[in-house]
Amino acid sequence: MITTTAFSNFIFFISIFLKASLEVSNIWNAFHINEILTAQALFGTRTKKLESPPMTRSAGRPPRSETDIFEFQAKIGKHALEIYRAEGFGAVSMRRLAKEVGCSPMTIYAHFEGKTDILQYLWADVLTDMSDEIRNKLKFSVAPSEQLQSAAQTFVAYWTDHPDHFRLVFMSNNVKRADVSTFVSDEKTLAHFLMFSDLIRAVLPDENDVKVRTDTLISGMIGIALCMNTIPDYRWADATLMTERLLRSITA
Repeated sequence: MITTTAFSNFIFFISIFLKASLEVSNIWNAFHINEILTAQALFGTRTKKLESPPMTRSAGRPPRSETDIFEFQAKIGKHALEIYRAEGFGAVSMRRLAKEVGCSPMTIYAHFEGKTDILQYLWADVLTDMSDEIRNKLKFSVAPSEQLQSAAQTFVAYWTDHPDHFRLVFMSNNVKRADVSTFVSDEKTLAHFLMFSDLIRAVLPDENDVKVRTDTLISGMIGIALCMNTIPDYRWADATLMTERLLRSITA
């Protein structure tokens, strides 16, 4: 069942998204800057770049390619997700990850500013995976109404097929609201949801309330996934049918 804290975070996530503007703020503020700059000098610049002057690498240490850095970040993220699935995100720590990955904590700090940075990386990774699945499905439909239907059904199916991903993104405990707000307000995050604005506009080119329709659709789809994932013992109607009914109300 859903906990009070998790539900509060879920509601806040949705409320921030619905109020978010396309004028977004920078998600990456300098954090523990002295440690990060020292780590960058040793290990190279992270793929998530900080606004800092170029660092001269230590003598004798070969430079690392962006591919190497990206792959090591992915490795850290993979272990963090495994720990989350088994024990919850409270069990994830920089020291624990260093042990799992087989490196020093300083190496982890060279790629992530801290635990919250790792959580945001996982959020972004999951949302990208969801968006990729939607785009792949859109290749098989042409008519605007069919594309909107396909995107909405895929969106809901993704979260009901991956309940651990749903809980990670929408129901993470012990997360500061400021961190959620910063992440949700980022233009890359918004793009995963606002793709529905373009789809709705293609179906209803003459309507001027696309934002209201988009926000209603997104909150409704997330609500369906929330109910299916957190109250599974209730005999809900089929998620596909509920999504179809939601779409009819949006496009009427």
